[in-house]
Amino acid sequence: MIKEIRVRIAPSPTGLAHVGNIYIALYNFAFARQNKGKFVLRIEDTDMKRHVPEAEKVIYKALKWLGLKYDEGPDIDGPFGPYRQSERLKEYQKHVQQLIDKDLAYEKEGAIWFKVSTGKTSWNDLVRNKIEFENDQIKDFVILKSDKYPSYNFAVVVDDWLMKISHIIRAEEHISNTPRQIMLYQALGAEIPQFAHLPLLRNQDHSKISKRKNPVAISWYQEQGYLPEALINFLCLLGWSHPEGKDVFPIEEFIKNFSFERISKSAPIFDLKKLDWLNGVYLRKKTDKELKDLIKPFNKEGISFDLIDKIIPLIKERMVKLSEFDTLTEFFIKEPKIEEKLILEKGGKDKKIIKEEFEKVLEGIEEIKWTRGDLEEFFRSLVQKQNYHLGKFFMAIRIALTGKIATPPLFETMEVLGKEKTLKRLKKVIDDF
Repeated sequence: MIKEIRVRIAPSPTGLAHVGNIYIALYNFAFARQNKGKFVLRIEDTDMKRHVPEAEKVIYKALKWLGLKYDEGPDIDGPFGPYRQSERLKEYQKHVQQLIDKDLAYEKEGAIWFKVSTGKTSWNDLVRNKIEFENDQIKDFVILKSDKYPSYNFAVVVDDWLMKISHIIRAEEHISNTPRQIMLYQALGAEIPQFAHLPLLRNQDHSKISKRKNPVAISWYQEQGYLPEALINFLCLLGWSHPEGKDVFPIEEFIKNFSFERISKSAPIFDLKKLDWLNGVYLRKKTDKELKDLIKPFNKEGISFDLIDKIIPLIKERMVKLSEFDTLTEFFIKEPKIEEKLILEKGGKDKKIIKEEFEKVLEGIEEIKWTRGDLEEFFRSLVQKQNYHLGKFFMAIRIALTGKIATPPLFETMEVLGKEKTLKRLKKVIDDF
């Protein structure tokens, strides 16, 4: 009979859902789904100093947003609960007593210590092959603290054993904990699970990813307007490569093609530029209607839905994050602040010439139809007739209308902006100059 695949993540509720924990959760989730197994969420809340009330909900919310649905956990039924360590204290104390009775543990200074045996401890890591430790390099260690709470190493072993966890997929920083945990499994007479230690996420300077150098809270990515499917795709690529060399793929492909052999032993670099690129790809895959719905929470300026319908096709190719919507579009409803220095620098002329060119625009533009095609024909004809420098002239117009040097296509922008606002803004520059 084939043993059921059971994996878990066991975050501490410290106030945020850390992107590093989600990265580990993703790999556990994929392995469980690929093997029709179970993905378990357990809350490690025995460190009272770090515990933050309500922090569990942050973890639940992040996993739900990303579509990483767990099969058992504190907030749903499961056969091996409770799924909070703080509710399992009697279980730990019972098994500590068993080790004392076997003379495998002893009391010192109010705490219970485990006796480390002689010899070697090794295991065949699913990512790193054989790893071996000399036991004489490991000292006796605490399994029950003086406050009667278990140590990390003891609690995790008891929990994983009683919850029938078959594979422990976690970050490489836990490699040094593994020999202690294997000794405890052996002392308790428990079956030892298989271990897979994933490479740690790293900053650009190869230091461990941390909030000092990179945003680590999943809530930040949600607030910035990253799509969950883009963030998942990005995390898939950290330490794992698609067999066809793809960069863009749905989670279903990750699940189908997942294998420990394809996981790199070297630490992946957490590159936000790559995530930005991926998010842009996923945004462009959305229909205009889907994008309109996604934009709603980011429409801080209160642009009307009718105007959003007209704007979306103009910004779809440029938008990297949903939070950029206001910045990309505010000039459609708010008169932009025109920096004189910018228009002179990019327009490449003095005030007198820009004023004369804008006056020429106003002389002929009143009579044309207000469509992007007619506007483009008018402006290009004017450039040719007056022998203007096309790039600099168009840039001066762009800045006058939007206050920016990078915007959606100029004539489409003018069409959506409308005749009244366009002429008013051109006249303002003439008056100011």
